[in-house]
Amino acid sequence: MKKIFTLLAFFGIATGSYAQLSDQEYSYVTMDLQGILNLTMTNDPTVNFSFKSIPDYQQGIVKYNTTRLDVDATVAWDLFAYASTDNWVQVDAYSTTGTATLPAEILEVQSVRANTSAGGNNFNSFVSLKGLTNSGVAAGVPTAATQFLAGRIGTAAAQSYAPGSALANPTTNQFRIHYRLKPGIPATFPNSTVALGVPGFAQAGYYYLEVVYALVEDL
Repeated sequence: MKKIFTLLAFFGIATGSYAQLSDQEYSYVTMDLQGILNLTMTNDPTVNFSFKSIPDYQQGIVKYNTTRLDVDATVAWDLFAYASTDNWVQVDAYSTTGTATLPAEILEVQSVRANTSAGGNNFNSFVSLKGLTNSGVAAGVPTAATQFLAGRIGTAAAQSYAPGSALANPTTNQFRIHYRLKPGIPATFPNSTVALGVPGFAQAGYYYLEVVYALVEDL
């Protein structure tokens, strides 16, 4: 009888529950979100002014919608403009009288798309474009003196523009720029915020000025 009980006990152990088997592998997924700031000029960058008549000098010339800018950004951003030099560069002189040193500020600029950021310098109406020194821009970094098409100095609310694309957000990310020059007779450029040097009027000649449009992450 004792032998029978021993066999039954052994049988009970052999037929008990088994431990569950499992195995796992892991896949690591990474994501790299690059900040994107794209500024695209969608037109010929050269804008030509030619003053060939008395009415041209008296009334000035306006170039409407001459520069077109598209902004695509995945981060908050600011857009500003300034001249790369303090003065226009004279290529040819057509006269021996007058000054060849013409400040960048004789060029007036207006953005069709008003800057909605409160305060600061902007292009909501025709204003003199600041030359490099007056703009306050140093090594591509703006200051409170810089003129902004969008945003302004500071990172508080309403001081920058939100991420977006020009195609999906044309009311905030597309810009049309007007230029105006009004020499007067003699060519003293009365609307400029910087006066011409002695003798007080411009020398007839061919000049050029480089205008810089800079898109930066909110500063």
